[in-house]
Amino acid sequence: MSFMDLLRRSEKLVYWNRCRLHRNDPEFRRMVLEGYQNPDFIEMHTYGEEYKGQTVYLIEERGAGVGFFAEFGVVLIELYYAYERGFTPYVRWGENYLYYEPDGIEGEKNAFLYFFQPVSRVSGVEHARHVVHTQESHYVQVKAQFGAVSYDVSDEYIDAMALMVKKYIHYNAHTQEYLEREYRELLGDGKVLGVHFRGTDFRKGYNNHPIPVQIEQEIEKVQELLDGAGYDKIFLATDEQAAVERFREAFGDRVCVYEDTFRDNGTDESIAFSEADRARHHYCLAREVLRDQYTLTRCDGLVCGYSNVTFIARVMRRAWFGGEWEDFVLIDNGLYHNDNAFSQSANSRKRKKR
Repeated sequence: MSFMDLLRRSEKLVYWNRCRLHRNDPEFRRMVLEGYQNPDFIEMHTYGEEYKGQTVYLIEERGAGVGFFAEFGVVLIELYYAYERGFTPYVRWGENYLYYEPDGIEGEKNAFLYFFQPVSRVSGVEHARHVVHTQESHYVQVKAQFGAVSYDVSDEYIDAMALMVKKYIHYNAHTQEYLEREYRELLGDGKVLGVHFRGTDFRKGYNNHPIPVQIEQEIEKVQELLDGAGYDKIFLATDEQAAVERFREAFGDRVCVYEDTFRDNGTDESIAFSEADRARHHYCLAREVLRDQYTLTRCDGLVCGYSNVTFIARVMRRAWFGGEWEDFVLIDNGLYHNDNAFSQSANSRKRKKR
């Protein structure tokens, strides 16, 4: 085998030889130095002849063990990236999605479509003419554009994500009917104060995650509003059964919860990673937290701390109602700043290996 044959067969040798040949070419150097992980350098893939004249932007699940609204929030960010560039988005959540059901739901294998309508008329990319895959750098660029580096985000960022909801996000028919029916049967008429209490693994103190709100902090704020704002009911969304019991101890039968929601009983583990023998458990977990967010969004007031559930409720509130709640109390205890990264946790690693 000649040296040239060997060179052509070795990817590394080809790369180093091109670097040698083009080392004085400023455009080549720029591509090597700036193109890697640069969100403004777009790699186009061709799989067939469908959707000519469009650039399809493929949004897939992160597969990093993130919860429902963390994943959904990433979709909104990537929709914004596509929207700014005139790409046609297509969302596909597959087997690495935390709430994926191997047998599908009603015959649907794309987990995004368990709950939502397609974000465009694209139904797949297997034969698409021009496809751009999402990259981590795209997500990072949009977050940096709005200075959204943690849970404490600007009004401009919330407005931008609300625009994505209005443009792209619509529940499918059976989810819409389910959410409206559940809300109506639980709360009916009257003025409702929404409360979100996030417990379980928030106590693990992950870097850049909120320092947990104490339950007594929320009870105090709720009592202040009940004393003067005319609320008839309290809707409590929480991942802990102990929180339900404490709120009912404080406020009695004014506290309304979805009784069939799967909640933790003292393990301090996120229910998103739970296992149970009920049918379609992972799908049910997703639908239950979606129901909580939907209900919080429709309440007349909200008391909460930072979380992805309440962030998306704020986004949805702007998209659906044009602003915040009549009463909005956000308890801010600050963020953890340490070396305890969620990405290195057992749950995150487990999902990545799946």
